[in-house]
This record gives sequence, structure tokens and C-alpha cells, in this order.
Amino acid sequence: MEELDTIDLQILELLQRDGRMPNSDLAQQVGLTPPTVLRRVKLMEERGYIRGYAALVDPIRLGLTVTSFIFVETGAGCNLIETEEFLAGLPGVQEVHRTIGEWCFIVKVRTATPQTLEQLIYVHLRNHPSVRRTFTHLITSSPFETTALPLPAAAERAF
Repeated sequence: MEELDTIDLQILELLQRDGRMPNSDLAQQVGLTPPTVLRRVKLMEERGYIRGYAALVDPIRLGLTVTSFIFVETGAGCNLIETEEFLAGLPGVQEVHRTIGEWCFIVKVRTATPQTLEQLIYVHLRNHPSVRRTFTHLITSSPFETTALPLPAAAERAF
């Protein structure tokens, strides 16, 4: 995969802050012409640096007030890909991460009530044949969350 230059990184940083930023504004902020910036953005999309664009929706406004992280241990010999697909398909699941150590997966879940979380755990999750045990952390608040990734240029400026 080809390296990104400092202008590409600036474009990525700006798009992470505002994915709907007009191309003309992007061009002005990085000091290039709009066609040149558009070409760079399209190339980063084609190469997979930009996977897509999304709206950031407030979960609290939607009534998803319960956030939890569920640690999942699977049984020996289970098919990890099938388990990943099962976990990703559970209602309210936002993230599934494989881990190394005592637990096989960490799953981030948002639900409307503690009762819907309980149903997810006891009815769906713990009844799955590959799930050996679970451990749940209930989150009381989330003072900081971001979808932005740390970019090399941004990390250097932070120090």
C-alpha cells in the first residue's frame, strides 16, 4: 500500500471532523485546487483509506441509555468466524473485538434498558453453543468517545 503524504493526512483529519465538508472548503484548507483534492479523496477511497461516510447519531436521543462491554469466552474448538458473525448480529451490538488472554471477545452493546441488556445476555448470548461464559461491565457514563483515528501528522503536533 502506498504511503500517504502530509496533504493526504490533512485531508483525512479534516474529513474525520466533518465528512460532509465541501470539496472547495477542503481544497482551501490544504492549499490545493478543488479538482486536485477531489482526485486525492477518490484515490484514498479506492485504496481503502476511506471506507465510507456516516452520520454520528446520539444514542441517548434514541433512548439507548445503557452501554455495556461484555467479555465473552468461547468453548474449545469453536469456529471463531461463526461466533464473530453471531455476536455482530445480536441486537444493540456496536463493536466486536477479538482479544488475547482469558476472554476471546469484547463486545460493545447499547440497549434501551437494563432489562433489554439482560434479555440479550441470558436469552441470546449465553444460550449460544460456542459461548462458555460472559462477564459484563455496565458503563455509567461516557465523557469522551470518538470515531476519529489518530493520524501521524496529528500525533506529532500533539507533543
